[in-house]
Amino acid sequence: MRRNAVAAGILFSLAALRPGAQAQVQAPKDHAIVLPKEALVRHLKDMDAKQLESLRLVEGGKYNVNLRRIKAAASGVVDPVTANLWVVLEGSGTLTTGGVLEAGRIDGGRTRPIKTGDVVYIPSGLPHGVSGNVTWLNVRWDTDWPAGSPMGAGTLTGLTGDTPAPRTAAAPPPRVPLPVGSQQGLPYSYGGSGEAFFAKETLEQVMAGMRLRKSGNTRLIEGGRYNINLRWNGTPSMEIHDQTIDTWFLLAGKATVNTGNQVVDGKRVANTGVFNPAKPGDVFFIPSNFHHGYSEVSPDVFWLNIRWDDNYKKD
Repeated sequence: MRRNAVAAGILFSLAALRPGAQAQVQAPKDHAIVLPKEALVRHLKDMDAKQLESLRLVEGGKYNVNLRRIKAAASGVVDPVTANLWVVLEGSGTLTTGGVLEAGRIDGGRTRPIKTGDVVYIPSGLPHGVSGNVTWLNVRWDTDWPAGSPMGAGTLTGLTGDTPAPRTAAAPPPRVPLPVGSQQGLPYSYGGSGEAFFAKETLEQVMAGMRLRKSGNTRLIEGGRYNINLRWNGTPSMEIHDQTIDTWFLLAGKATVNTGNQVVDGKRVANTGVFNPAKPGDVFFIPSNFHHGYSEVSPDVFWLNIRWDDNYKKD
């Protein structure tokens, strides 16, 4: 029987999450978490009222999804084994990466402006700090997979996922230049090669190239056991990844996302699973080994697809 998210009682599995509190929802294994844009707006208002700069939306132990908002400057930090993907939701500020971190201050490094619609990837071990009045979605995952463990998210050989040494260089190494668009022979950047910045205008150019080439995927970052993709889909779809978690951020278009559907002979069983409307600004967290896809789409659905493997060493 077809279930919409309200009937299933998990429109947010955020329903039990009090906005602005020390909020943590344990990452599920048997259902998706849907974070509509309206829910994020309510959480941000409550964060302001409580003067919070961070709210954890999904907690997975080795990974998490967060809302961040600052109105001045945040101390510089370095995450030794944790990679970050930022989607700037509101405002503008200045991001500094690299250099040397001492007592919360970054000496040297690379500074650039960031604004609404920009996307930033910060690899593990890279000092970073931000100032201004800026709000962002922060998706984080650890990169300390066991050496030799199989790759699920990526297929690039030679990337082991081992913990890198902290970086102290003033600027990241140069990345391989690639043409705007899709179906590129290489990703725009490799996961360990320094901070990667995609301005809103750049993403729009890539999206235009994907439309022109009728290509459904552009890999922005390749990390072997994780990757970040810009995806386009004009037809219904269905996917499952046995050890890879997906977090989606909708950029354009409208669709209906179907998760947890039944499959027979490789085909979706109609009217099974949970159905959620999707629009720009919505976030979806989808566990590994869980069917998901679009049951209905508008002609121009684009989304960021942030993926990482969950086959970490068991403690």
